[in-house]
Amino acid sequence: MLPPISCATACSTVELTPPKGGYLSGWSSLGGRALNDPPAAPEGEPYGRRGLYVTCMIVKGSSEQNTFYLISLDLHSCSAPLLAAVTSHIVTAYSCLPSHIIMNGTHTHSGPGRYYGNKLYDAMTVAGHNLVWGFDKKRFDFLKGKVIECVDDCHGKLEKGFFEMREGKVWGYSSNRSLSAHKRNPTYNTWLTDPSLPGYGGLEEKKRRGGKKYLNDEDLHVDPRLRAFISKSNNSDLLGIIGSFSCHGTSNGPHIRHYDPDWFGDAKRMVNETLDLEEAIPVAVMQACCGDICPMPHCGPFGECDDRGERPVNVGEELKTVIGEGVGHELAQIVLAEDNHTDLADAAEPAPSKSKSNKRKKQAEEKPSAKSARKKAKQSKPQRKFTVSGASEIWDVTSSFGARLSRAQFGIATIAGTASGGNPALYKHLGMGFPSNTLPPSHPQHPKTPLPFPATTYVGWGAPKDIPLTVVLLCDSIFIATVPGEPTVATGAQIEKAIRAATSLDVKVIVLGFSGDYAGYWVTADEYDEQMYEGSSMLFGRQGVNVLTERLVALAKSAWGGSRIFG
Repeated sequence: MLPPISCATACSTVELTPPKGGYLSGWSSLGGRALNDPPAAPEGEPYGRRGLYVTCMIVKGSSEQNTFYLISLDLHSCSAPLLAAVTSHIVTAYSCLPSHIIMNGTHTHSGPGRYYGNKLYDAMTVAGHNLVWGFDKKRFDFLKGKVIECVDDCHGKLEKGFFEMREGKVWGYSSNRSLSAHKRNPTYNTWLTDPSLPGYGGLEEKKRRGGKKYLNDEDLHVDPRLRAFISKSNNSDLLGIIGSFSCHGTSNGPHIRHYDPDWFGDAKRMVNETLDLEEAIPVAVMQACCGDICPMPHCGPFGECDDRGERPVNVGEELKTVIGEGVGHELAQIVLAEDNHTDLADAAEPAPSKSKSNKRKKQAEEKPSAKSARKKAKQSKPQRKFTVSGASEIWDVTSSFGARLSRAQFGIATIAGTASGGNPALYKHLGMGFPSNTLPPSHPQHPKTPLPFPATTYVGWGAPKDIPLTVVLLCDSIFIATVPGEPTVATGAQIEKAIRAATSLDVKVIVLGFSGDYAGYWVTADEYDEQMYEGSSMLFGRQGVNVLTERLVALAKSAWGGSRIFG
């Protein structure tokens, strides 16, 4: 996708795990709490503990203002105050432009809460278990300090080298949990056949596998694209890798009792294991558009098991290992691949960890080694120089209230949760959607059935209102657009299409959710009408994604014309 580009570059990682004792941000409503410290990693693993980490990759062109910072956090999401604090440090210390900084959370549900800086989500991440609701400055300062430590360490390691970006497709590790809502999109019928849509090639993949039953419709209507941002030294040795993939960080389930990166941690470990380098390198996997995408196959939290695999895989350590090792192995293969445009359809099938490892060793023997990949890179030195431009703004969402958006509200289905982590007593009655005419058709939130007073008042009062948005253009070839929360795969596809159409450029567009801030779910207008959990949890109304898309398109146009900062 992006061949090696000359630059200065570096990659660093620092442990981010806060002291134990806090509730788990994604599992607090089911009693999840970090009562223990993360377990020590076995000897030979690149990280001392299997805890949370921050990873920073810096790519620098001709000047400090031609520098790009990509930061991945093993957290539920980035938050606006965390982005602001780290950005302030980078701008002050290194003269980088604020619009050239992207911070993404992996969306692990087993991370801490109370660092969001808004009343709604700082309260929701303790779910009534703690009378001291709200922003935890001590925890926030700890997280901020670790991110800044990682950035400074990375900046100190900058050296001449290359930056490149590659992409493959990986099927069999993710599944669309809200297919009935996804089916409402006009893109549903062409999701697998339109080359411009993420699911292109899905029918061929199912045919290749012989139509095995675990590749059902919900397993094909995902975003299988696995991206790799690669940092290399001047002699083409790997310095670090940051990938991106669309799959919820929920494989642990609610019964884990320590802070944990979920499947992302296993993916990092597997990348280093597969590359088999003399010394482990920093690795991260960012979250893309997973609003309706969960790990598969699995047994649900209420005990029901699907029959899509050759055998069920239980939520917890087993599922985390299957997803993480699978995605990590394929990410390593993308890095090793000689063809930058290879689509890795040969995803490993879910199976016990031991047999998967044996299969991977055999596959690794058949594919190019890291040594041969580095040798080839040396033989074809890049000619292009690195360039970056960006545009960012702080969107006062209240300025958009009126006919299209309104004060934040949750719907009834929000309290039921989802099949991969909900309230057992409520999910069976409300989880499949709860649209109604409680609000008139002209209301921006119709057909949502709002939560009753006083809950709806609290949501409107406490929801985030000043939301950071960023679009970065790398080497006139790749747009990266941030979404402050959980975009569905169809939302991501809508934003991609709109940016390509508006700029009239033959470019790749990458949409990263959980970046900049967390403002709930972002579903298309058609998905909203189903009022499943995702649509019910869309804060600002049916047209929210359309308005968001318009703002991101405007930023993309500005980034094409040069770096801009608005608001």
